[in-house]
Amino acid sequence: MFLGDRGTPNKYATRRYNYDILIDNEKAILGKISKNLGFYNVIYTGKLNKIETVYDTDKNLLTGAGLIIRKINTKERTYFSLFRVSDVAQVSNREKKAFLGECEPKDEPSDFPVQIADAIKVAFNNLFAINVVDIVKHTSAYITTAISGNVYKIVSGTGYEAEMSFETWKIKDHRTGKKTTIRNFSLDFELNPAYQKEMEHILHIVDRYCKELVPLNRNRFEVAEVAVRPRVPSGDRVMLDADGNPIAPPQTDKKGKKGKKDKKKKENQGQ
Repeated sequence: MFLGDRGTPNKYATRRYNYDILIDNEKAILGKISKNLGFYNVIYTGKLNKIETVYDTDKNLLTGAGLIIRKINTKERTYFSLFRVSDVAQVSNREKKAFLGECEPKDEPSDFPVQIADAIKVAFNNLFAINVVDIVKHTSAYITTAISGNVYKIVSGTGYEAEMSFETWKIKDHRTGKKTTIRNFSLDFELNPAYQKEMEHILHIVDRYCKELVPLNRNRFEVAEVAVRPRVPSGDRVMLDADGNPIAPPQTDKKGKKGKKDKKKKENQGQ
């Protein structure tokens, strides 16, 4: 049953930054951040536990167009949401999010194509020329990410609040059956222009003092998709044998010539 929009929208948009964790020591990272923030408090607020499922067609018509339809399950609620990714370099500047509506845990977008398509059109002002209803009808679960971890609140002396979390992601690709687990650190900010300096200060402290955290220019879905479907760089050509297995390139010395042993072996074979 599609229950419609029963949520209360935030006054300001939010922005999320994801980081890979090279050295997984939550206590040490917290200590560095708390020590160097200055007049800020870091407060533990509880456990994170939710499941995000991204839906798409078998040819990835939605994610390929930058449209990500998700069903999010938490202990308190289940709802559909959408975000659109535009083609710009910085992930933090290329997302627009929309809340589509509350639903039951067993519901899928294909059960309510008209309602979801209408919500998408309202959220993005009829931006899309594609037949959204027909596409939503043919969606199925693509990638599911079960997210757990610890959540902390960063509170500045001016009253600004940001959220920080150390997360474990259990990712499943529904098409291939592949599963993997990764660790992720995240920062979530409310984009209130009155507190731009506070947000920049927090980002600066993490960047300067937490070298074990590597910023990822990807949203949560993109990180999960790459984890179960590694991308081969377009410039690297891979040769395959008759069975589809990769063929290793011939070994060469520093001058790009075949090694002396191989050359000598060929000379002996010719005698």
